[in-house]
Amino acid sequence: MGVARLKKAELYYHKSVHEEIAAALQESGACQIISTAEENSAPPSEIEALISQTDDKLSDIRYLSRTLTPHYVDPIPALDRMLGERPEVTMQELAELSSQTDLKKICEQVREIERETGDVRMKLSEARMNESLLSSLGFFHYPLSVITEGTRTLTGLIGTLKAENVNGFRAALGDFSKFLNETELVIAPFNEKDKAQEVYAALIYSRNIESEVRELCAKNGLSVIDVPSVFAGTVDEEKEKYSASITELEAKEQELSAKMSEAADAYVPTVQKLSDYYVSLSGRYNEMARSYETDCTMLTKFWVPTSKADELKQKIEEISTDIELVMSNPAPDDEPPSLLNNGDTVRPFNILTELYSSPTYRGIDPTPLLAPFFWIFFGMCLGDAGYAIVVFCTILYVFKKYKKIPSGVKEFIRLFLFCSVSTFIYGVISGSFFGNFIDSFVPVLIPFKNSLMLVDPMTNPMQVLGISLLLGVIHLMFGLLIAAYDKLRHGEFINALGNDISWFLLIVGLCLFGVGLGGMLPPHFVQIGQGMAGLGAVIIFLYAGKGEPNYFKKIINGFLALYGSTSYLGDILSYSRLLALGFGSAVIGMVINLLGGLAADIPYVGWVIAIIVIVGGHIFSIAINILGSFVHPLRLQYVEFFGKFYSGGGEPFTPLTLSQEFVNVKA
Repeated sequence: MGVARLKKAELYYHKSVHEEIAAALQESGACQIISTAEENSAPPSEIEALISQTDDKLSDIRYLSRTLTPHYVDPIPALDRMLGERPEVTMQELAELSSQTDLKKICEQVREIERETGDVRMKLSEARMNESLLSSLGFFHYPLSVITEGTRTLTGLIGTLKAENVNGFRAALGDFSKFLNETELVIAPFNEKDKAQEVYAALIYSRNIESEVRELCAKNGLSVIDVPSVFAGTVDEEKEKYSASITELEAKEQELSAKMSEAADAYVPTVQKLSDYYVSLSGRYNEMARSYETDCTMLTKFWVPTSKADELKQKIEEISTDIELVMSNPAPDDEPPSLLNNGDTVRPFNILTELYSSPTYRGIDPTPLLAPFFWIFFGMCLGDAGYAIVVFCTILYVFKKYKKIPSGVKEFIRLFLFCSVSTFIYGVISGSFFGNFIDSFVPVLIPFKNSLMLVDPMTNPMQVLGISLLLGVIHLMFGLLIAAYDKLRHGEFINALGNDISWFLLIVGLCLFGVGLGGMLPPHFVQIGQGMAGLGAVIIFLYAGKGEPNYFKKIINGFLALYGSTSYLGDILSYSRLLALGFGSAVIGMVINLLGGLAADIPYVGWVIAIIVIVGGHIFSIAINILGSFVHPLRLQYVEFFGKFYSGGGEPFTPLTLSQEFVNVKA
């Protein structure tokens, strides 16, 4: 258990069977390829062309997926697809589908629809913009050709100016007799009280004075707007024309959208299958490109779990007799990847370690060590037997309904299945069943509930706080002992004594001393605690000055090291969140039950409202509290526990596998 043992494999084979070899390694899902090619070197010639062809196909697939997916209604709900309810196909079937599908032709069809849609939308946008402008020009009753084209002697312009400038503009026109006689000003109706309002104005004038008119407009704040040259009739005539054009363009847009939807229905299922197929091929060829080649042969190196080595060897030898597979244990200077290999009980907790960092191949797998603590902490944080039953039954229903759940997703769900058991246990011993549901609505069960209670966070929170802090001490000290063990197995006795065992003695000794003084342990534990704490303090003091020639600095370093004990106090107090989260879950449940009870007093419909409030409220509470019950215990593992002995830093084992985003691919 822990980190799986790996074999280093060297596979020599003839180039003629390189595709069969690549397929076998990928379909096994148990091989992580080791690069044997020099950095920046070109891939083997046999594979380079395949990579290019695959990339070309993937480019078409990505375009089709990006374009068609928004128009596609997936018959498989997203949740069902995530839980493995996907079409099941073989690589051979996908290869046949690929040979029967002309991706280039499909891309051309889709691009043509996309191009037509773009043209229509551009025209529609322009038409709507023009229609909006025409709506603002309703005050102008002459044909718009006067503005856009003019006559032999007259022309015009339309612009906007602030309401406060209207009278000034009129006065400026009246100051010059030639403007007065050779211009006509048309102002749109406006609210004279709103001085900041933008007012539309049209000015018709003689062509001989165009430069003077433009100058006058600029000086008096009239901003000329561009009127489209296609405007020729009156505003009403143009609006009618554009309204008809918009209706026609919208119909065309809907028609093209329907064509795109038809294309999506026809092609997306195929595109999704081919996406998994070509992503699998791309991964296969790019990984195999890390092989070494000669004129006739190729060498591929990879890591394989020892447990699967014989099975893989047999499968490879069936391909050809001209194959040589050499397997060996990792050399001392090798840095193999790490594959967590824990039993059924611990395996769901693997994800917690992987979220932090994989262990090194020769390091400690902390998963079996953190699993029981996380299990207990989660149960204390959620802490409600009713919630545990809901979670447990929901997960069993999911497992019964969905038979093809991917292994990674299934293990993550099993993590919550396990933790629902600890939640139920703590809910029973703390008397929490959907908050205080029993006390509020089923009083006949109160004696039975109370007979099972061992702790009561609501009336005696200090008891639960003490348990939380005790668990914190155990958790932290366990981490120190693991760190000491790891150092001892590497022969670092002094470091184990100075860094870990000394702090264990000091912290445990102080705890025994304090608990003994409080009368919770026999008096002789006071002396035992004093002795342990004193010995630990001396070791810490002396170890901190190790290697320092200056005696004054030795003393300073020793005192500073002992002052570091305050950080352990902070770490231990962090475990009070176990009380806080469990208490919060219970309080939220009580509030929901209280609201439901108040709603039940409403005449006629009260019980209906009460059921909705209680059921809906507790479902919401479960969702929120599960999140907190996952995150906060995880924080205690990563910061408090791992901080004592675990740094990770290993490379996770990432085997060459088949892509199964849209379909379940069988070898």
